[in-house]
Amino acid sequence: MNRQILTNIFLTFTLCCTGANHVNLDSLYKVLDAAIDSSDIYLRQKTERIASLKDSYRRSTTDIERYNAAEQLYEEYIPFENDSAITYQYKCIQLAERMERTDLKDKALIDLASQLANSGFYHEAEMHFKEIQPSQLEGTIRDKCLTTMSQLYGEMAYYTHDPELKSRFYATQNALRDSLIATIDSTSLTWIFQKTLTLNNREKSKEALAYSDRWMKVCKPGSRDYATMAFFRSEIYKNLDDVEMQRYWLLHAAIIDVRNAIMDQGALWSLANSLIRNEGDLDRAYKYMDFSWNCISQFSPHMRSWQVSPILTRINDEYKAKLKHANTRLQWTVGIISLLSLFTILLLGYVTKKRKQLAVAHDELAQSNQQLSRLNAQLKETNEQLAMSNLRLHDSNRVKDEYITKFLKLCSEYIDKLDNYRIKINRKAKANQFDDIRKMTSSQQMKEDEVKELFDNFDAVFLHLFPNFLSEFNALLKPEEQIVLPEENHLTTDLRIFALIRLGIDESSRIADFLRYSPNSIYNYRARIKNKAIGDREDFERRVKEIGIEKH
Repeated sequence: MNRQILTNIFLTFTLCCTGANHVNLDSLYKVLDAAIDSSDIYLRQKTERIASLKDSYRRSTTDIERYNAAEQLYEEYIPFENDSAITYQYKCIQLAERMERTDLKDKALIDLASQLANSGFYHEAEMHFKEIQPSQLEGTIRDKCLTTMSQLYGEMAYYTHDPELKSRFYATQNALRDSLIATIDSTSLTWIFQKTLTLNNREKSKEALAYSDRWMKVCKPGSRDYATMAFFRSEIYKNLDDVEMQRYWLLHAAIIDVRNAIMDQGALWSLANSLIRNEGDLDRAYKYMDFSWNCISQFSPHMRSWQVSPILTRINDEYKAKLKHANTRLQWTVGIISLLSLFTILLLGYVTKKRKQLAVAHDELAQSNQQLSRLNAQLKETNEQLAMSNLRLHDSNRVKDEYITKFLKLCSEYIDKLDNYRIKINRKAKANQFDDIRKMTSSQQMKEDEVKELFDNFDAVFLHLFPNFLSEFNALLKPEEQIVLPEENHLTTDLRIFALIRLGIDESSRIADFLRYSPNSIYNYRARIKNKAIGDREDFERRVKEIGIEKH
């Protein structure tokens, strides 16, 4: 009870904010989510009320007491459990017949027809109306009869696919509604309700909104009547293309439905449909549709299931598209990571090899330095000998020539040795580097292996996404031109070309780049396959692009 009071206070506050043109949808989403989380509490309260009424029904001692108890149970079951509502209304009819109360029987028949019409059993509802003589009804029962008949023909008009019947049903509905509006009190809730719906259906949405304001004032916040008003007010804003206010009133209606344990919910799945259509908020829409579907399953009308199924299908399709996009991104990510890993391995191998070459060059340089040290020692010794020779200038020219010749020879040998070592080191370094580069670039095996792995991955992923691609593709070809896979889960070149076309890559140049063919070869492949097609060959590729698409 305290929770319900707090809800009413919150709804009143948000209404005041709406009047000031401040719409806080986030707060309403939180209230709705909290209500859904606490739905078990509301459901238990509902079942306890029903159990109490069933006890009263069983303890009734007279037919009129039992009739009143059955009618109360019917009122509780109207939005809660369709089959039980119909069952108790049949009990009301039987009790009225036993009491020979025509007025009570007429009321029960009208209520039964209303429930049948609301749950999609139009023929049965129409049959029950034939048992009633509307001209003999008076007062509120006549108003209720006209209202229910108007509802029936409106539902029949909305869901029929026959244009002539649709026009006839709408004409009947409008005549009934006009008759009702013309005869009942203009201050009554029924009159305001019918007037609002009539104006909105005739695309006079601003006038309908004004009557909806009157409707709102006579409804108790938190009641089923208020939820009904909020739902139809959202329909007015929908006609005015005001998505924010449409969603605002759908939230109000949905909150009240959940708190009153209403199983026949229209507001919640309408809200989910709006979220998908205008925002693409799949997670929230799925949560609302899941809860709404569970409620509808308990209410068990076939018409509601038929109405909700397209929304569930759309959510499922959106999730599939989202998953497909995520898988594509994952494939690209894995491919890029694989290429980076391969590049890193090759780079690591290259660096390791260069380190080994550098170590070898370092050892050779060390040996050269040792030899150079020895030559320097020899040169120093020679210089010392020359110094000694200079002290003995008086020696003969023969001795001087001998030492000069020896010095020049030693210098020449030193220079030759240095040059030979330089040439040897340079030649070896150069020879080793070019051999490695040549080995890395001359072999095509690595490229062929990578291309094969790319095609294998493409075939596996594509056949996973389109398991019936081969059979549906063959269905487009002449019987004698059917394609058989040489290996399981491996596409032929023809099939890869049209697999890429199925994925939206239909330019021959782009296909050629991927499959490592020339554009002219790709064009010839495409032309050859189209010549094998059943029907118009110019329409063949369009039909290929539709493979795997569910037809509704």
